Amino acid sequence: MLEIKKLYHYYGSAKALEEINLTLEEGALDGIIGPNGAGKSTLLRVITNLEEPDRGKIEFLGERIDDMKTHKIVKKGISHCPERRRLFPDMTVDDNLKMGAYLVKNRGKIKELKNFVFETFPRLKERRKQRAGTLSGGEQQMLAIARSIMSNPKLLLMDEPSLGLAPKVKEAIFEAIKKIKQEGTTTLLVEQDAVLAMAVSEMIHVLEEGKIEMRGTKEELEKEPRIKQVYLGI
Repeated sequence: MLEIKKLYHYYGSAKALEEINLTLEEGALDGIIGPNGAGKSTLLRVITNLEEPDRGKIEFLGERIDDMKTHKIVKKGISHCPERRRLFPDMTVDDNLKMGAYLVKNRGKIKELKNFVFETFPRLKERRKQRAGTLSGGEQQMLAIARSIMSNPKLLLMDEPSLGLAPKVKEAIFEAIKKIKQEGTTTLLVEQDAVLAMAVSEMIHVLEEGKIEMRGTKEELEKEPRIKQVYLGI
């Protein structure tokens, strides 16, 4: 579904991404882990052309998108749930969800998507008339994910969904991520919490200093001494 080949991105003379190669199959849930500043969020931003790649190729469903405008990439079916949520704080939960569904023309589908997000995040249903800016941090993260789902994406990019959340809220968010995967949505997950990312991802890509240094399944990476020491604290 998504294929990235020899992708480079620079900030001035500094390499933010270096020769990234990544293939994501339809229906998969892949994780990207790595330290702060490794280029994880930058990679998602480059996929959606919020930041232009300097070299390389990105294909989505067999079509090149690396030179495509962001709004056209969204129309192709890629939804980006950004780091730090980026909600409309003065709008209600309901209105934020409506904004997420602005490209979906079928009212029946919108109703189906809303039912799914309220089933996945019951707390949002309870607070549907509440302004987004008054929600707790965990509820805001739930809303950010729900808004992304409302666009009915073929591919969902998730950037640090557990950032700054309490352990119990993190667990709830990751249960929701598993449920989204079960519904068939292809997902690429960037996550600082390696333990959580590895628990839900089928394939994990380890990004360090702009390069993918290692990749494998949870079982494979758990055997790597450096992964155990640096990411899992074993």
